[in-house]
Amino acid sequence: MTLDLRSIKAIDVHAHPYLLSSTPLSVVDFVQKLSLSVIPDMFKETTRTNPKLPFPGTNMYMQITIQRLAKFFACEPIAEEVVAHRNRLAHDPAAYTQSLFRDANLAGHLLDFGYPQPPLSKEDYNRLTGVPSWEIYRIEPVMVRLREQHADFGGFIEAYRAELRDALKNSDVLGLKSIIAYRSGLEIAPMDEAQARDDYPHFCSDSRAKVKALRDYCLHVAMEECHLADKVMHIHTGVGDGEVILPKASPSFLLDMLRDKKYVETKVHLVHGGYPWIEEAAFITSVLPNVYMDISLQNPFIGHGVERILSQVFEFAPFNKVMYGSDAFTCPEMNWLGVHLFKECFARVLEGWIKRDYIDQDVAYHIAEGVLYKNFEEVYPGTKS
Repeated sequence: MTLDLRSIKAIDVHAHPYLLSSTPLSVVDFVQKLSLSVIPDMFKETTRTNPKLPFPGTNMYMQITIQRLAKFFACEPIAEEVVAHRNRLAHDPAAYTQSLFRDANLAGHLLDFGYPQPPLSKEDYNRLTGVPSWEIYRIEPVMVRLREQHADFGGFIEAYRAELRDALKNSDVLGLKSIIAYRSGLEIAPMDEAQARDDYPHFCSDSRAKVKALRDYCLHVAMEECHLADKVMHIHTGVGDGEVILPKASPSFLLDMLRDKKYVETKVHLVHGGYPWIEEAAFITSVLPNVYMDISLQNPFIGHGVERILSQVFEFAPFNKVMYGSDAFTCPEMNWLGVHLFKECFARVLEGWIKRDYIDQDVAYHIAEGVLYKNFEEVYPGTKS
């Protein structure tokens, strides 16, 4: 038998807004947008004797994108042809974006407006995509902005806590998010007000300074406010762009904080599922009652490896604690491929379990529906359509 998950809607629990211009893209522009690289000259114009061969510098994820888009556009799987078709359709950005979302049955997304900066308009992005969205409120831009308004630590932390509390009163804001893994790592120390106060002048002079005690303190405040508001704390775990402090990015470093009785009832969402430390994230979700994870960034950016990841995650993670995500951040093709690739890979994993008599077809569809949208609706009350 072959499972077909295409009819199941997907809600993307981690993505970013973007602007889509009607200006045509070159192949170099397009593959740069698909890339995680922040280096402008990562890809270069080139003359190829065989245009069917992969564009220089692209990886398997980009190859799959070209292949799948070629099928969608009914053209040859050649980068130049795919980009030409894409440019014609993207002349109307909203119509093109919404056609991709409909094809993928992408029914909504939880957005981090902390990237890019300055923040984009939620109304503009909703008009572009035509699907419901919710927001996760990133704490680091708040910290950076408030440091410019408060010379002393006391005034800063009072204003910081007040802004987080006010943000969480908005029904469309489902929680807070921290990218502390990019700044000082995930080995979070207990709250130390004296050390945080000592760090504050350095943070005022350099918003990217490590100032670990201050950043740890601010994360604790965010955890406290999420607990009080009964909303979810998102924490970036695992890889990201080149700035991440990789040796301290494993979710295992969060265990001491997450096991603290103060936070045991606080909902925590491990963004990106800690990739490549997915086993650690999966284990944590299996032993702590209110910790969840998504499969974003590795989906779709590791291409065919998504199938391996899905199999590994469920070696430990409970079925109701894993959610679909993409980390799409530049163009709708990312959102679109994320859903299709995830469904293809998950179908193969589920088929393998059916073949081995671990589950039957009904259970397989139940698990798939959970990961693709129902788990999100359970973790985030009030989002069910």
